Amino acid sequence: MSVLKRKVTPRDDAMHPDPSPGWWEWWYFDADFDNGYVIAGTFHFGSPRPPANRDARFIEIGIYDRKGNSKLIRKRYPKEQCSASEETCDVVIGPNTYKGEIPRCRVYLSEGDQGCDLTYESMVEGCMIMEELQLPYLGWLVAQPRAKVTGTLTVDGKTMDVTGEGYQENMWASTPLSGGMADRFYWNKLYIGDYTFCWTYAKGRRHVTNPPVVTLLAAKKDEIVAISDKADLVDSNFTAEGLPEELGIHYPQDFIVKWNDPGVIEGEIKYNTKGALGFFDLLSRFKPFQRQFARRYVGKPAYFRLDLTYEANLKLRGEKVTGKGETWCEFHKMV
Repeated sequence: MSVLKRKVTPRDDAMHPDPSPGWWEWWYFDADFDNGYVIAGTFHFGSPRPPANRDARFIEIGIYDRKGNSKLIRKRYPKEQCSASEETCDVVIGPNTYKGEIPRCRVYLSEGDQGCDLTYESMVEGCMIMEELQLPYLGWLVAQPRAKVTGTLTVDGKTMDVTGEGYQENMWASTPLSGGMADRFYWNKLYIGDYTFCWTYAKGRRHVTNPPVVTLLAAKKDEIVAISDKADLVDSNFTAEGLPEELGIHYPQDFIVKWNDPGVIEGEIKYNTKGALGFFDLLSRFKPFQRQFARRYVGKPAYFRLDLTYEANLKLRGEKVTGKGETWCEFHKMV
């Protein structure tokens, strides 16, 4: 698949309001720091998960280390304490701010004893990936596929200087995410030397026989060189290790992504799960009778950040790309 190369503008990273009752938008950021900490979070306008609530305003932030310690923050704010520009990235939720224009952005967060003050400087150009793939039902800007991240991180009241690499995106839609089209969903970013890979894979529902929905953005140095939608994913050895038994929720210990887009990207990436960095039972905020109804008729949706090792053996635009090491991914159990 060719790369259309439309230059990203400040308006792309601004708010995209829609009159639909199910409208939502988020600004997402993450970073892997040299000291072993990981941060990932979202600034939300509206709710991406059922039940729909376009007036919701909240943040969800996770701070992790690879020793198994985690801090999870989910805080809602009154609508009058929140704002977002329709011209550029300028988002305010309570005392928390997300501001800037490519190639530079700043995220400031202060919630109790946890927080961050981080500056993102682009290392790879941004991309309006849904326009490239011509999928009209969702807006998705990969604002910074790979960025140098510097600043401070506060954990349990202790503030430390940090440096690392991270990712930023803006996503919006007119209806909440649901499990109607997929059983499970994966997202991963992978940095291998000068190469950057960001991919998603939504595994189709078995009884509906929906095809998988795949996206890949691949870059060499600072330039995006490939966008593809041709891959398959095989996952296996599901486990509930580390989770409350009564939830009945599992995550994969192994999965392989196989790319088959001749002349664009070919080969595979093997992943092995070391454990869950973070976990959300997506029905936990429902009332008891609502949870019972949803588990019976919807399923057991859950969200994980999985700590992984990987081994990549790829060919990108005819060039061999290999690597192995540590990474993490998002895993949504949709139903």
